[in-house]
Amino acid sequence: MSTSTSWKDALTSAGFTGDLVTPGDADYESALVRFAKNSQKKAGLVAFVKSPEDVSLVIKYASANNIPLVIRGGGHSSGGTSSTDGGIVIDLSRHLKSVRIDEAKRMGYAGGGATWATVDAEAIKHGLATVGGTINHTGVGGVSLGGGYGWLTGEHGLTIDNLLQATIVTSNGSILTVNETTNSDLFWGIRGGGSNFGCVTEFVYRLHPQRSHVFAGPLIFPVPRIAEVAAAAEEWYSNASEKEGLMVITTNKGPMGGPALLAVVFFNGDEEEGKRRFKSLFDLGPVKTLAAMIPYEKLNALQNDHTKYNQNYHFTGGIRTSISPDVAKKVFDKMLETTNAPSEADMKMVVIWEYHVLKKLASVSSDATAFPMRVQRPVTVMMVNWTGDDEQLTLDARQRLDAIKAFSDEALAPAFEEKGGKTELDTGYTNMEMGDPRSEEVARAIFGPNYARLQQLKKKHDPDMVFKTWYPIVPASTA
Repeated sequence: MSTSTSWKDALTSAGFTGDLVTPGDADYESALVRFAKNSQKKAGLVAFVKSPEDVSLVIKYASANNIPLVIRGGGHSSGGTSSTDGGIVIDLSRHLKSVRIDEAKRMGYAGGGATWATVDAEAIKHGLATVGGTINHTGVGGVSLGGGYGWLTGEHGLTIDNLLQATIVTSNGSILTVNETTNSDLFWGIRGGGSNFGCVTEFVYRLHPQRSHVFAGPLIFPVPRIAEVAAAAEEWYSNASEKEGLMVITTNKGPMGGPALLAVVFFNGDEEEGKRRFKSLFDLGPVKTLAAMIPYEKLNALQNDHTKYNQNYHFTGGIRTSISPDVAKKVFDKMLETTNAPSEADMKMVVIWEYHVLKKLASVSSDATAFPMRVQRPVTVMMVNWTGDDEQLTLDARQRLDAIKAFSDEALAPAFEEKGGKTELDTGYTNMEMGDPRSEEVARAIFGPNYARLQQLKKKHDPDMVFKTWYPIVPASTA
């Protein structure tokens, strides 16, 4: 009998009610599929759980037998944190993916394996919405536990600011409800502390009244106008309201196959007013305007075309104060230079300058949740996508992405210095995988002033570090 089969038999005998998939099963290969193909690993067993009780059984069995354990919600981590070589995957995506809306209480209940596409679609049926991921095939779990920037951040803050309650299974198999009054210390920790404290099987969100259609979409500009677009974006941002948002997207391979420059605009209102709000960009004369009134539930699908599931990806990112026209051009040119260097892979790189209005986010104290970066620092997202599964190609793509990040950080440094330099709250954003998500030292830096409190929580709820694949926090007793 193989090891995987013995695990399967033991869990079945213990009363596991979901699906247990092992090597050789018809659905084994499909059970390994992730957003980032390069992050896929050969699990010993994939446990498609049906309930918190199933999760508890798996955690207790894996802990008792020293079996590596990971959690898979949407499977979006390009760092491989939801995959394991030879261990057990707790997979929430098959059975715990439903979404229920309580219209009267304006609350949304989402299974730990749900995606934002389902949350958006179900909530808007009732004229409601919450802050969700801007790529809607992303799982709710990673976004909700890591922070959660979205198009509605200007009005409603981060996703964690709209999380009312969660059901979590901790390292000893306990099934706990966490909110502001029950297990409040753990509720504090999961809002930014990720999967360090257990497996969340249900999220409960605060929902807000939301109009059915919004003004959104890309404006396409000639690449040589990057400096002008950057200047217009900064001009707009200086007076932007909480109902607006913008992403300036640059890439070496756009829809037509060559370098491309897009400005994706968002206004939570009508088209006439939206065009007025983004006058600085419209006045530049985009070569193509695809911004229009769209159903709200389509908003978080605008980026799906360049982030298709089951391809090779690396992500990283950075934070910034402002971008001068000169810096924007330099970073764009460096990206083109980096990707044009000889390679055996077909390589696409994307740099996205996100412009969410961050006043609401920054109005929350840095120690109110585990997420410390309560400052008005826009995030820059960087992604590389390539063909070929060779390890050398994967390494080459990683090195090129790291090179453009280093160049960008250096180019943006003077703007930080003009504002007095970085503070202890300029930690970075975990969900952009800023730094190795498996590194304890990176975790210490990215949780910043909240790290010591997180260590105490880790000591209480996961002293043996059962959950350690995502920015692992070292328990206080072993720090």
